[in-house]
Amino acid sequence: MDFLTNSPAAVTFAVLTVLGIVAFAIPALHPAAWIIGLVLCLAVIVALLMFHGEWRRSQRQIDALRQQLSTERGRMDTPGLTPVEDTIELLPDERRARRILELIPDSGGLVQSLRLDATFGTLAVDELKPLYTFCEEFKKTSFDNPRSHTAFMNLYRAAEGLSLWVKDETQVSDEDSTTREIRPGDARNEGWREYTEARSRGERLSDEFVSSRWEFNQTALELGLVSGTPPFTD
Repeated sequence: MDFLTNSPAAVTFAVLTVLGIVAFAIPALHPAAWIIGLVLCLAVIVALLMFHGEWRRSQRQIDALRQQLSTERGRMDTPGLTPVEDTIELLPDERRARRILELIPDSGGLVQSLRLDATFGTLAVDELKPLYTFCEEFKKTSFDNPRSHTAFMNLYRAAEGLSLWVKDETQVSDEDSTTREIRPGDARNEGWREYTEARSRGERLSDEFVSSRWEFNQTALELGLVSGTPPFTD
C-alpha cells in the first residue's frame, strides 16, 4: 500500500504527529493544550479523509487493471481458427514410396505383364523403361524407417537383377521392334541348354521382382506411407 507512505495524506499525518509531540513537550503551551489537541484532532480527521480518498482511487485503479488482465487472458485462452493448408507436405519416406509405386504400378505395365505371361515369351520395350528409371533414380536412396528400408532394398535388388538380365539375355525382336525376346539357342555359345538356363533364371528374377513389389506395397500401406493405389492424388 504505497499510498500510506507516498501520498500527501501520509505527509500531513507525519507533520501533525511531529507538531503534536513538540507542542505537548513545551511547558508554556500546556494551558492551551485542549485547543491544540482539538486542532490536532481536526487535522487528523482531515488526514484520515485524505487517506480514504487515496485508498479509493488506488482500489479503482486495481479493479481496472484486474478487469483488463481478465480480458486479455480470455483472448489468449480462446482457441483461434488455424488456417488449413490446401496441400499437406509429405514426409520423405511418403514421397519416395509414392514415387516408386507410381513408377512401377501393379495394375498395368511390367508387373502385370510378368504376372499374366506364364510362358515368359516377350517383354514390351515401353514397359521396361520404368524399370530402368527406377534402378537409376533410386540407386542411392534409403528410407528412414528400417522396415520400409528393408522392403525397398528387396525390391531394388530384384529390379536391378531383372534389369541386368534383360540387358544381358534378351534382344529386340526381329519381327517387332517394340518387344524384346530371349536370345535363341542358335545365337548362344552353348546353344539351347544355355537358352533354357537363361529363361529359367529370368522367370525366377521376374517372380522375385513381382513378389518384392507386392511386399513393398504392403509395407507402405501398413506404415501409412500411402493409401489406396496409384496414382495418388491426396
